[in-house]
Amino acid sequence: MQIKFLSFIGLVVLFYSCTEQKQQDSQQQKPGSKKEYTFFAVTDYIRGQLSEIDSLPITPLRIVSHKGWQDSVWMKKENIRPFAGPLLHPEIDSAYLNNFYEEKSFLDQTINSITLTYEPKNDSADFKTIIIYIDPTKNKVTRIYLVKEIVGSTGNQTIQLTWKSNKWCKITTIIEQKDNPPDIKEEVMKWDFNE
Repeated sequence: MQIKFLSFIGLVVLFYSCTEQKQQDSQQQKPGSKKEYTFFAVTDYIRGQLSEIDSLPITPLRIVSHKGWQDSVWMKKENIRPFAGPLLHPEIDSAYLNNFYEEKSFLDQTINSITLTYEPKNDSADFKTIIIYIDPTKNKVTRIYLVKEIVGSTGNQTIQLTWKSNKWCKITTIIEQKDNPPDIKEEVMKWDFNE
């Protein structure tokens, strides 16, 4: 009889602890609330790369291609950050991405890269494409690709950024106006001349 009583007490304690844990879990995750995720902080990464460029004893080269002509110029230090300026706003971090994007990741064996893709949940997202490529053996970012669209009253502007870590970045600006062919301008900032 005493063994049955102790078993009964044990079951009551077990049931109570399970119920208590379930209540705590439901309080933390209320019905209808969304789960918060930690995303890759793209803007912080690009700012870190810009700081690294500032510290290098080299002068980056800027190459501009527009309407059939090409020109290059050595960049002054004060012009490096403004070069990437259009793609630093809005801030691409967990707070921004949680509101507007869903993350998908996969190992792409054809390019030996882990690919993180952020897909917009709706049309209000500023960036239409956010892709981060990570070397799976070194666990380091190798490339970032962003596409930002700006809709204006006189036309639409698409800005594409390809950032090759520690090497170069390319910004392609496409301006589309009614009854005109697209105006495409490509700008490359290069600071690793071994590639």
